[in-house]
Amino acid sequence: MSLGAHRPWTTLPAALLIGWLLWLAVRARSSDAIVASPLPGMPPSTVDARLRGTRTLLVGTSVWLVWCAALAGEYLIVSRDPGFLTLSGLWLVDHPSTDIPELGAVAAAAAQPNMLADAPQAWNLRSDMIQPQGAKMLPALISVGGWLAGVQGVLIANVVVGAVGILAIYLVARRFLGPMWAIVPAGVMGLTTAHIGLSKSAYTEPLTLVLVLAATAWAWRGVEDRRIGPLVAAGVATGATALVRIDGAAFAAGALAAVAVTVALTARDADAPSRRWRVRAVLGFAAAQAVLLAAGYASLWRWSEAYLERLAPEAQAVTLAYLGTLGVAIVWAATWNPALRGERLVASPASALGRGGATAVGGIVSALLVVLASRPLWTTVHRGTADEVDQFTNGVVEFFQRAQGLPVEPTRTYAEHTVTWLAMYLTWPIVALAIAGFGIATALAVRERGAWMLVIAGMLGPSVLYLLKPEIVPDQIWAIRRFEPAALPAFALAASLAGMMLARWIATRWSDPRRQGHPRLVAAAMLALPMSAWFSLAPGESYPVSVAMHVFTKEMSGARAQLDSLCEIADGRPIVLLGSSPFFGSLRTHCDVPVVLALVAPAPQTLREMADAWGQSPVLLTRQPEEVAWTSSPAVVLESEVDQAEYRLQGVPRTVMTSRYRWYAGVPDDAGELVPIAPVTSAAPAP
Repeated sequence: MSLGAHRPWTTLPAALLIGWLLWLAVRARSSDAIVASPLPGMPPSTVDARLRGTRTLLVGTSVWLVWCAALAGEYLIVSRDPGFLTLSGLWLVDHPSTDIPELGAVAAAAAQPNMLADAPQAWNLRSDMIQPQGAKMLPALISVGGWLAGVQGVLIANVVVGAVGILAIYLVARRFLGPMWAIVPAGVMGLTTAHIGLSKSAYTEPLTLVLVLAATAWAWRGVEDRRIGPLVAAGVATGATALVRIDGAAFAAGALAAVAVTVALTARDADAPSRRWRVRAVLGFAAAQAVLLAAGYASLWRWSEAYLERLAPEAQAVTLAYLGTLGVAIVWAATWNPALRGERLVASPASALGRGGATAVGGIVSALLVVLASRPLWTTVHRGTADEVDQFTNGVVEFFQRAQGLPVEPTRTYAEHTVTWLAMYLTWPIVALAIAGFGIATALAVRERGAWMLVIAGMLGPSVLYLLKPEIVPDQIWAIRRFEPAALPAFALAASLAGMMLARWIATRWSDPRRQGHPRLVAAAMLALPMSAWFSLAPGESYPVSVAMHVFTKEMSGARAQLDSLCEIADGRPIVLLGSSPFFGSLRTHCDVPVVLALVAPAPQTLREMADAWGQSPVLLTRQPEEVAWTSSPAVVLESEVDQAEYRLQGVPRTVMTSRYRWYAGVPDDAGELVPIAPVTSAAPAP
């Protein structure tokens, strides 16, 4: 896609080649029946146990996949990011890039002021091309579903990505929890409303999660097996996050810091690798990562220039943070020589702390997370004074507050509640276990197993930045997007570590074999907890029991049928869209006809000039028939309903919003007045 050659005969062979090269880099080189113990004091895991764990996970993930695919969203109207990402994916099914020709819309729009050949923010005109905003890896990926199964294949492709994300969590967890307990964090993550909802529509976060977790697993293998190949593959994966999201450099910086510290910690091991290997490991990871990051931002500049310019301050901030991390890592690695022994900056204190010191460091990490979780008790975060804040965001927040009957504080960010947001999906018991688990993981990393630092610094580090300053409109599930790629899986992994320790403690308390099932109860309870967040009890209200809409409903159900009908009305002719800007990209990509967005009603003379510019009469679509001149009273040409989960502050959406559309359409006659088009059958939601 980045080369503008996205076709099945170019993309699929390239994907197979990249996959094969990554496999060569990360594949295990041992066929031993016994693998290393995941934790000190635990028996080693056998290949048979790994196979049983994998089979169990695959069965559960298959059920998850079928459920979510049946309820995959129809996010074909651009109210938020999944709209333009899904439409970009649909466009790529039949086109080599996301650049969309304007097809004479610029000349037609010049007939009258306040007429546009593009639409604000999501669709930006560059020369004679319309560019959808955003990075392009996800649209390119979901378009492969379109090659296989048409429109429906595009709609369910991100569900497949979400399923791969569950498998990726298992891959990481198996390295340090063992094959059976690794099912717990994978299940916890897969059962959260967040992961379900973000996978059922074209959000970029599940794909970012896959890359972050793949990098963590591969880096772990590279460090423990003393191999450069998996570390280079991990660098490729973290660098590729810039092909998915504009803030990919933030995840890359965390991963680079984690790898550098983890590799430095290996200097204290009895079988410590050579200094030459340690330097090569850090530089190999950093080089692969930097190349992919540069490619990602170059791709973003080429295919979504206006988007990158609009978010330039944010992009520059994360890029500078990454470059700073890269510079420090390279300079530090250069000191790993017999004269300076720079790796001892980390390795020596870790060795000197001993068991008690490592436990104390772990306790400090857990204590800091407790402070972070307690912020609602002692602070409220606002954006600042009225002349410093984003007025649009203020208006959105105020609208949500009034709709829910909350105190009206437009500048409030709710950033003090970020840990509470995690608890909405994971539940507080899981969050409490995770806080303890991060302390345990830190102690293990400092004391004897440095690879734990890959989870702490690589996943928890970037997460803490967003926990402190999420910088997002704070409604759900929109706001939890910030925490899907790293924070949610990191908390699930840490909670599972603490849960396993708790289960081991329970098992040692009773020697009676009949009571050895207690650890299984701990695991089962942890899997049940995120499911409990699917339901809400409100005694005394009209609906005392409500459910999480993103688990049980299809997002934007009815949008696909509506667009099919509008394209049928247009019948291949250019479209003048009066108002309703969220439909600009929907009509341009789904109908594949030129579209002009009219911010004000076009005059009859304007419509005649537009017909001349296009060489044929356009179809005017509007939901405000009173604003234009008709030859006769128009009838509703299409009635449609689209269902969508509510936007909710401080809670998981529990109700559905139904948007009702009444469309009118006409074709200008020789005088420029509109001749109404006869009604079509009302568009019903697709089954």
